[in-house]
Amino acid sequence: MVLMMGGDWLFGGMPQPQSKLQRRKSQNQDFDGFIETSLEWIIRTGQEVGIRLTGQVADEPLTDVSEISRLESSHPKMPFTCRFRRAFFTVISRVSLIAVVVGCVWSVVCYMKFRWRREEEDTRQMYDMVERIIDVLRSHSEACQENQDLQPYLPIPHVRDSLVQPQDRKKMKKIWERAEKFLAANESRIRKETQRIGGADFLVWRWIQPSLSCDKTSSMNSKVWQGKAFPLDRRNSPPNSLTPCLKIRNMFDPIMEVGENWDLAIHEAILEKCNDNDGIVHIAVDKNSREGCVYVKCLSAEHSGRAFKALHGSWFDGKLVTVKYLRLDRYHQRFPQAQGSSTPLKASSPPLSTTGTMNTVPRLQHRGAGNSSGFS
Repeated sequence: MVLMMGGDWLFGGMPQPQSKLQRRKSQNQDFDGFIETSLEWIIRTGQEVGIRLTGQVADEPLTDVSEISRLESSHPKMPFTCRFRRAFFTVISRVSLIAVVVGCVWSVVCYMKFRWRREEEDTRQMYDMVERIIDVLRSHSEACQENQDLQPYLPIPHVRDSLVQPQDRKKMKKIWERAEKFLAANESRIRKETQRIGGADFLVWRWIQPSLSCDKTSSMNSKVWQGKAFPLDRRNSPPNSLTPCLKIRNMFDPIMEVGENWDLAIHEAILEKCNDNDGIVHIAVDKNSREGCVYVKCLSAEHSGRAFKALHGSWFDGKLVTVKYLRLDRYHQRFPQAQGSSTPLKASSPPLSTTGTMNTVPRLQHRGAGNSSGFS
């Protein structure tokens, strides 16, 4: 409630007539300086008396009466409607502020989740593109063995154009570039070089691993582990082991395998990869599986969890291996002979050589036993 405006004092919000002030001065000679003295006392003591002194600048402290521009009541008497209106707008403003803050936080969280999902999808598409490129180059290398007129390399732009539709090339540009970088950094069987084709220089890919069709005797030795495709975390692996049984996909291509005992190389590869795990008691290779499925039984869920971490997301013979848990009853239903398997298996070949090739010997042994009845 303003108590002074211009040079006229306001009491109770209404201007006092000049004649009343004059009458008070005539009745009491000390009244002339009473107001100034009171204001000086308020400024000096700083006590709360129900009157707020305000200068030209609202928050600036006052040191002299001449600096006062108006007086305000610190505890004004307002009607209920006015108080309700002030309280309502105060609550609305604070609620709005909280809603804005919560909305911003929620937007950031949603955006981060979207980025994570997008990154996972891009990574999956990149690995899929890498597999398709490897298949194209491997198939071309095998075709070159049959037709000597073919060049043993393929221009990189031509491979891209054969794998990516024209309408998708702009959208898949980032995926293709990531696949190229991945192959350059992680794939030893593909060499990148420059060749002159039709009078122009092209970057080409050359498949430098011997084809299975031209060297069948080394088919088992060609199967090697080529590192991890992605690290395991809570987003792509269960936090705890579920069962002692595993189903492993993409370990082989039944069309490309040669010989009668090629499945023994798959046995050996799994045991080589899990060489620090003494809990694998049964391995079964489904030779007719188009998904390249291998089934593994361990002594306990703890051992299967260690095998899961060792195998899932690894590259094997140019293929991305994936693993999932399989219920024990389902496993025994499919492989009844595995019910009595309790002796850990071990690989019969030494670890990988320094050149990256696996010295695979098609012979498996039980740990502490000479028979192999635990295999299907």
